[in-house]
Formats: sequence, C-alpha cells, structure tokens
Amino acid sequence: MKDNCKQKAYDYLYDAIITNVIQPGQPIIEQEISSTLGTSRTPVREALKQLESEGLVRHIPGRGTFVSEVTTQDVEEIFTLRSMLEILALQSAWKKISDKELEEASQHLVSLDSNCSADEFYKSDRMIHDLIVRNGGNRRLDSFLKNINAQIERIRIISSLTPQRLGKSKEEHLEIISALKERNLEKTEELLRAHINNVKESAIEVCRNMRFDW
Repeated sequence: MKDNCKQKAYDYLYDAIITNVIQPGQPIIEQEISSTLGTSRTPVREALKQLESEGLVRHIPGRGTFVSEVTTQDVEEIFTLRSMLEILALQSAWKKISDKELEEASQHLVSLDSNCSADEFYKSDRMIHDLIVRNGGNRRLDSFLKNINAQIERIRIISSLTPQRLGKSKEEHLEIISALKERNLEKTEELLRAHINNVKESAIEVCRNMRFDW
C-alpha cells in the first residue's frame, strides 16, 4: 500500500511537472499535494526525492522544494547526449525495424490534425524514437536514455511552445520514416540528427524567454 501511494504521488507530480501544470520555479507544498491525493505526507516526500534524483525538482534547505528551472545549458547537455545515443541506436536498428512497424507509425502521424490532443501528439512523437532505440538492441543504451527520459520529455514539451513546432515535428518524423522505408542509413541519420537539433533549438528559444524567481 505504501508503494502504491508513493507511485500515485510520483505519477501525479511527474505529469504535472512534465506538462508545465506546475511550472519551473514554482514551490511544491507537501501538505497541499497529500491533501489533493488523499495520502499522508510520507509518500509525497518519497516521490519528491525520486523526482529530485531525476532533476525535475530542487530542494533548497530552509526554503522548500521547487520545480527545477530548465536552462539553455541543460537543453544543450541533454540533447547532445540524446543525439549521440539515438544515432548509435539507429546504426544498429535501421535494418531491423519492420515495414509494418514503420507503416503503423506513419499512419498514426498522418492521422493527427490540429484538433488532436497534446497527449496524442506526444505518443506519436515518441513512437518512431522508441522503435529506433528498441530495435537497436543495446540494453545499456536503452537504460541510459530512460535515466534522462524525464528531462527529454520535459524539454520536448517546452519546445512545442514555439509557434508551429508541432506541425514541423510531424513533417520531420514522416521524413525519417520515409528514409527508413528506403533503408537509407545516411539519409536517416541526417534527418534524425536535424530533427533532434531542431527540437533543441526550439527549447532553447523558449528557455531564453523564461524567468525564474527563487
């Protein structure tokens, strides 16, 4: 039961932080969260420790716990790692991803329109990246990416705040899928690297306009 309460608190806070419902610099009050979830403060405190280890919150002694800011340096570091790791995965995965998997990913993207929910878009956004990493077959690479996944997801959503970014991202994913269908590794590498860099630049643009009051 204790673990269930901690997971409930973690999922609630994770989703709120990733989707910017609780914004960078905003304090997290344990009592408010425990009251909202109908739990004691202990699982909330444990969830916050896990979120701190993932870099999503920051505890300041004597002041409390706050949602971590996202700096341009954070974006640069995380996306440099992401690009290197996904390209490495691609080099093993490009022949292994089936035509059926690629067609399903393509159809899912094509079905999206301006009325789709953010959740639907991000599910499609992750689909092709997950296919590449999963088919890469490198368990340690997969594990390392999962360790920084919270940061990646948060930055990805931040980047979507740039006007027309979602539409451009859809086009970029379809181009990557097309190159994979052709089994053209060089072209796919170029497109994947460019896509990740475009997401990074969009996030940096948003971050430069953010202000944090600690």
